[in-house]
Amino acid sequence: MAAGSHERAGGESTVSALHLVRHGQAAFGTADYDRLTPLGAEQCAALARHWHALGRAAPPIYSGSMRRHRDSAQAFADALRGLGAAVGPVETVPGLEEYDHEALLDRHAAACPGAPGFAECWRDRRVLHAALSRALQAWTGEGVAGYPAFGTFRDRCASALGAVMSAVGRGREAVLFASAGSISAAMQPVLGMGGWPAMRLTLDFYNTGVSRLLFTEVAASVESVNGIAHLEQPGALHLITKR
Repeated sequence: MAAGSHERAGGESTVSALHLVRHGQAAFGTADYDRLTPLGAEQCAALARHWHALGRAAPPIYSGSMRRHRDSAQAFADALRGLGAAVGPVETVPGLEEYDHEALLDRHAAACPGAPGFAECWRDRRVLHAALSRALQAWTGEGVAGYPAFGTFRDRCASALGAVMSAVGRGREAVLFASAGSISAAMQPVLGMGGWPAMRLTLDFYNTGVSRLLFTEVAASVESVNGIAHLEQPGALHLITKR
């Protein structure tokens, strides 16, 4: 979908854009993973500075209900306000809660002898990546015994995304903070992908990676996925993280 193909006579655009942002770096591997780290807050501030530098107006800001979602959205909003933008309050959206990766890994290990549980792999990113990849593939396929169905998770996330799109309205631009899994699952119907190809994207999502969704009342498409132009800047490369 190209924005120019959805303009009315006189140049008024009918296309809306929703920037789906994975939360900033959280305290992965600690007892409180849902806590945003100082580096995670700085990643969100970097996104705000990039947004402002491009001359974009202050957007409506939405957030999933998890702490790391809300804190990321607030760090983004506060940084924009610090730059003089008239930012409204962050609106929390239920339904974008992330799947429980620890429980998924443990249930997959119980169902597949030899597969590592979370405690066995979280310290080694390569082992974790491989284990989570296998667990996600199983979950999005025939399912994992004792773990909620992927379709339930996908439908919940897609419904929440639809509610935000309706709230944004015609010809507007907004930002939504959530998690890699909930973003990918929500976009799955728009991408036209199967469950595994869509969720496979989550394994390489960057913290504050931006996926841009364009939509009208009748159609939607994903213009870009997992962009980090705001971090690929001189002096900001240390902010590029995946966990």
